[in-house]
This record gives sequence, C-alpha cells and structure tokens, in this order.
Amino acid sequence: MKKLFKNYLFFGVGLFLLIFFPISAKADIIGDYINFRINSSFSLNNTVVDSAFLQSTTSKLYFYFDKDWWNSKTSTERKDINSALSVLGTEFETNIYPKLTSIYGSEWIPGIDNDPKITILFIPMKQGTNGYFRNVDGYEKMVSPESNQREMIYINTDIVLGSLLNEAVTHEFTHLIEFNQKERKTGEAEDIWLNEARAEYAVTIVGYNDPKKSNNYISQRVNGFMQNPFDSLVEWQGATSDYGIVNLFTNYLVEQYGISILTDSLKSDKTGINSINYALLKNGYVQTFSDIFKDFSVAIYINDCSVSSKYCFTDDNLKDVRVIPFGNFLPFSGDSSLSIGQTFSNWSAHWQKFSGAKGDVQFDFDGKDQDGLNVMYITKDFSGKSDIKELKLDKDKKATIVIKNMGIDRASVIIIPSVENVNLSIKDPSHFFYYITTKTLSDDSQPNQESSINFPFSIDKPLSQMNREELLVVLLKVIIYLVSQGKLTF
Repeated sequence: MKKLFKNYLFFGVGLFLLIFFPISAKADIIGDYINFRINSSFSLNNTVVDSAFLQSTTSKLYFYFDKDWWNSKTSTERKDINSALSVLGTEFETNIYPKLTSIYGSEWIPGIDNDPKITILFIPMKQGTNGYFRNVDGYEKMVSPESNQREMIYINTDIVLGSLLNEAVTHEFTHLIEFNQKERKTGEAEDIWLNEARAEYAVTIVGYNDPKKSNNYISQRVNGFMQNPFDSLVEWQGATSDYGIVNLFTNYLVEQYGISILTDSLKSDKTGINSINYALLKNGYVQTFSDIFKDFSVAIYINDCSVSSKYCFTDDNLKDVRVIPFGNFLPFSGDSSLSIGQTFSNWSAHWQKFSGAKGDVQFDFDGKDQDGLNVMYITKDFSGKSDIKELKLDKDKKATIVIKNMGIDRASVIIIPSVENVNLSIKDPSHFFYYITTKTLSDDSQPNQESSINFPFSIDKPLSQMNREELLVVLLKVIIYLVSQGKLTF
C-alpha cells in the first residue's frame, strides 16, 4: 500500500506540474548538444553524464551520439554509420513500431516531453551490453532528479554497425512500451524477469529469428541458457543465462497458450506470476504458472512432439534444444546403491539421468518437507521410446518408485525435480535441496536376445548397451580369434 501511495503521489505531483507548468513542445534540431544522465553501471568509463549531439532524425526517432566517440570516427566510418541509421529508421517505422504497438500497445505519446519522437542515445558501453532503458526518464526531475524527461532508450555504439542493432532497439523499445502500459497507467512496477521476457519475445514478434541466419538472436540466447540451464527463471541477476531462460520459457509459453497471455498480463494491474495467472484465467485456461513451468522443465529435456504437444517446441530455432542431464551410472552386476544430493533455486529445475544396472532398481526421493517441490520422471527403453509420469510426493515431500528391468527393458530413468514455490519473494535468493537414493533389488537372469550370438569369449553387457569404444573392443577380439583359428587372413 505504501508503494502504491508513493507512486500515485509521484503521478499527482507530475500531473500538477504538467497542468500548471506544461513543458513546451520544442523539436530537437540536428546539431543540438545535450548532457544526458546515464547509467554508470553500463557506461564504459563509469560516467554518469554523457555529452551528446543530435546526428539525424526520422519521423519517429532522434539519433543522438556521444560527442567524443563520433569525433573519433573517420569520414568513411561516419558515412557507414549514417547508412546504418537510415536503414534502422526505415525498419523501425515500417516493422518494429507497428508490430510491437499492435500487440503490446504504445509508448507514452506525446510523453513527458510533449514530443512524439523517441530518443535513441548511442554511447560507449561495457562489453556484453547491447543497450538499456531507464524508467526514471518518464518522470519529472522534481520527482526523479536523474530523469532526462523524455521517452528514450540507450544503445551501445559497438553495435551500430553490427548484426544485432535492430534486435537491440526492438528489445529496449519494448521496455518503453511496458513502462507506459504498466507502471505509468497502473502505478505498479513490473517484476524485472517478466519485463525482460516480453522484450525478449519481441524479437520473435518482429521476425528477426530467421533459422537460416547463423548465430541469430535466439540462438545466442539458447547458448546462454545452456551455460547454466539450472538458473532460476525469476531471480534476476542480469546474467547471460537469465536472458536465456526467460527467452526459452516465453517462447514455450506463447507456443502453448498464445501471445494474449503476455499482452493481458502487461495491461493488468497485477505483476509477475500473479499477472500471468490472471491472463491464463482470462483466456479460459485452467493451468497455472506452476503447471506451465513444470511442463516446460520436461519439454526442455525431451523436446519431442511425438510424445506430447506440450513437451516440445515448434519454432524451427528450438526444435533441437535439449538440456544435458547430470549423468549417474549404476553397475551392471551385483547389488549396488547410489546417493546424490543437490541444491537449486525457486523456479528452476534439475535433470538427473540414471543408466546401467541389470534388474529392478528402487529410487527414493527426499525433498525434506519443502513446499513447492515437484518431481516428474521419464523412463526410456532401448528404442528411445519415452514414458513420462509425475512422482507423487507425500506430505513430507518423499516418494519411492521401483523401475522394473533396468538395463533389460529400460535403458534409463530421468528424474526431473523442480521448485514452484509461489509464496516466496522473488527478490530474495532461495535455496532448496533434495536427495535421491537408488538400490538394486535383483539381478536379471533372463537371457537377452543377443545371447543367441555365440561369442568365443564372454561379454559383460548386451551389445545394445555398449558405446562405440566397447563395441570396437568386442570386434577386435572377434578378429583376433578368427585369425588365431585360421578362419581369417589378411
């Protein structure tokens, strides 16, 4: 309630100033110099003020450049930059702007500066930063002294002539829309992860993820996700993997439930997970955000539409995306047991693969009475066929299953624990843990179909379970035997 009151107080002060001291609508003129307040954490030299000048304009955009950076460029480089700006201006007005505003709604027009044009400030930034947006620019200096009092975004000069300029502008412009549709109109500040999720999906909306283009935007996000697939969806640190998981999850969400989920959640007075649940209900779905994340955790591993349409991606860029699970090997003979323990965060998942063994194997899961834990598991036979089930946990978050004929009928078991605790604040880092214990119950004595192959020596497991190196060893032994018997000559 305090936050809401504070926001409305800010809006009230701003409204008073606009009514009694309106900002005059004065268009910027090419060559104008302005000292802009910038985010020092992204600035190349940690500066807080940047001296920039207006290089060119379009009907919707102002292109400002850092003065020192521009002065360091040759005449040829400046010509190339101006050509890139011309292409960007056309692309923004004919593709980026109409597509995004038709789905998400518009930015604030004419805005706090009473000027319908949007400012793009190109400044040197730290490596790895394509751009950023500051919501403080949408407030009066009386309310936010750091405000530049205009609708604007910030883009790294390093990518002006790069392949991701359109994508960066698309992403940051989406934040400008979100500020207007959520924060300004409802007085609520959106969760960072969901703001980023909509901005990430915006690149798909405008059509910049051509699967024929190598190293396109979405493929870079997939690579970021694969670096840390165990990352939390909602605990935002600005890491590469944070962008990766929100990108993949949002693509999955829209494929399964439609773009209206993003739009309706944006325009509601709810934020974060609550806004997604609101949008799902509004669009007639019984599934909750928790249900979707649990399904996503399976889809990102199995990614096979022939198993189920809810466990795959249909985007050509994502058809081959599969996480690599933790590998756990069980001995092929004798009694054995294995115990593992792992920690992970709220709204994240793990993938534990168990293979080997020869007989019945018992799996005991222990979630130590932690709320929000859910477990799915997949059994795979040697043909690759998958069977997906949910592991029903008791009130103490424990469960036991027995997998029959491991190593005989079943090639592997993949256990997928995930955490969907809706009662924890996303602002505080979370730490959950679980334990999995396995125990061999019996050895298999039934003959395998491959036993019909009579080798002149013994093998310790079926050929179908051997890797390439093990099969080569068997082949070499066969050759040596045949040579020794005079049945094979070279």
